[in-house]
Amino acid sequence: MRRAFTDVVLPLAVALALAFVVQAALAKPYEIPTGSMEPTIQPHDRVVANRVIYRFRDIERGDIIVFQPTESAVRECGAPPGEPFVKRVIGLPGDRVEVRDGTTYVNGAPYRVGKARTPGYEKTWPVVPPGELLVLGDNRDNSCDSHQWTPDPFLPEDSVIGQAEIVYWPPSHLGFLD
Repeated sequence: MRRAFTDVVLPLAVALALAFVVQAALAKPYEIPTGSMEPTIQPHDRVVANRVIYRFRDIERGDIIVFQPTESAVRECGAPPGEPFVKRVIGLPGDRVEVRDGTTYVNGAPYRVGKARTPGYEKTWPVVPPGELLVLGDNRDNSCDSHQWTPDPFLPEDSVIGQAEIVYWPPSHLGFLD
């Protein structure tokens, strides 16, 4: 009996404890419930978010982030409170972002994301305030994001949980996110 404990139960307990520590501190899996990030991330894909990366570097334009939505976002999207969102960072503090004629502009220059769908709306935002971000889904017309959140379209940086880095499920979608 003692041998079974040291050979099976103890290693399993250690493995489970390590898995909980890794998930709580380093990386956490999330299921994407909607098509807001299509074609980059498909509905029901599962991604891993790196929860420590922003301790070592700043959030950058183009990062795909997992975050706790603001009250405006929850209200506008009809999302369950506490359910994280996944979107792409488009505007950083001090940026002026607008969408016109199917093109997204950041500080007057076109900003294109290779896989993002062309937006069918026109929108101009105020300058992104310090400590906040402007985020859009890659499925521009079918994403509840900064283009729909009112009265405050911005996301506080401290709402960011981490950077979505890998799609791991289903296996046919396995790959790193750009």
